[in-house]
Amino acid sequence: MASRTLILCLAATLAGCQMPADTVTARYLLAQGNTAEAQEQLRQLAEAGDAAAQVEYGKLLAGQQNGDPGEALQWYQRAWQQQDYRAGPASLRLFKRYQGSLALGEARARELLAPLRPQENPEHLRLALSIAALYPGAATDEQWQRWLHLYRRSCVVDCYFDTYAGRYAQHRGEFDEAERIYARVLHRDPRAVEYLQDMHWKNGKQERFVEMMRNLEGDVSLGGAYCLRVATLLKANATSDEHDPSVMRWLQRAAANGEPEALPEQLRYMLSWPEFYSHQVFMDKVAELMSKDPAVATFYRAQGDLESLWYALKPERARRDLEILVEQGMIQALMALGSLYESGFLGEADMERAIMYYTRAAEAGFAQGDAALSILYLYGRGVMRDPVKAYAHKEASKVLLPRTARDETREHLPLPESLLPAGKQAAQNLVEQRRRWLKEQFSVAMSF
Repeated sequence: MASRTLILCLAATLAGCQMPADTVTARYLLAQGNTAEAQEQLRQLAEAGDAAAQVEYGKLLAGQQNGDPGEALQWYQRAWQQQDYRAGPASLRLFKRYQGSLALGEARARELLAPLRPQENPEHLRLALSIAALYPGAATDEQWQRWLHLYRRSCVVDCYFDTYAGRYAQHRGEFDEAERIYARVLHRDPRAVEYLQDMHWKNGKQERFVEMMRNLEGDVSLGGAYCLRVATLLKANATSDEHDPSVMRWLQRAAANGEPEALPEQLRYMLSWPEFYSHQVFMDKVAELMSKDPAVATFYRAQGDLESLWYALKPERARRDLEILVEQGMIQALMALGSLYESGFLGEADMERAIMYYTRAAEAGFAQGDAALSILYLYGRGVMRDPVKAYAHKEASKVLLPRTARDETREHLPLPESLLPAGKQAAQNLVEQRRRWLKEQFSVAMSF
């Protein structure tokens, strides 16, 4: 059936007509870089009740910079309710990206493991190991050993035993053994790259990770998604404020291999290091993206319009672009608007509007919104200095953390002893608000 579908795909492509909607065709379109048509086909199938399409559509939404993670999880839930348990690892990976609590993540992983029967079903065995790899503490040592033994003896095609065995060794604290095992599968499974980076970061061996990735650069067989993952992890691995040209090399390889999110990531990296890239090179990339994703391209154009090192400031165009994007529902634009009004690029700083946009961003789940508000109140930038509010927003910013969040985000702002009770009470109120948002968006009930 799959080969027949691919033949239809090729025939339809050559004829210039619309291809039939199915998940195999959609994956083929994604491989071609035709994200818009693939997304539309998956959406139609997902809405019609196709569980496989619901999982794939959720993954597509989750991977987009302007995608809605809450919507992605809703599609995962619908697939799960049809007993398509592939939604489990997909939803857990997305949950982990936004939730910094290990205890909550392990609890969610145990919920997802509960209905699986790894001893009876080979697909359930693979899914159980994928879930346990994300949160190793969710499975007992006995379960890990039993599942690894069964998987090693039974897997025939697309086997990733070394990924799972390395993760178990890492979980047990056998770090040299874990690195040795991961090294055997790094070129095949980007998850192993992710787990390796996590291990070396926690052990203070970031340079070792960089060295191992450098050794992989000559492998021409690596796909776009793999190259994008490596670039992202190299950025997260940075231990100092130094530009790493290998990040852009990996991103360029990802883009050349048809990875749709590679181009926006290139723009983001250029903005992080404007002294290494010219405004013209940046705008050329924006123009390239504009034909593929106008909203995201417009967002980055606005960022370039506000980069002072490029001496090409266009704050009015940036304001118009960002306000339109906010109206269209792009919540990422809220932070940019807040920064624009705080900067004074429009003539004079408008702190009332800056605070309003930062607050909206924080209430929409962006930890950066609370972090920005904390700094404003801490130093009294355009507002009355308020150490209690600064403390509360700093605590609230810790509720939603990306996977690459570092230990420094756990630090508490110092408060005089006399203000500490008020600070803790204000922080508790804000944290409860943020946790309610988290629960509404990501605590999707995984029960029938």
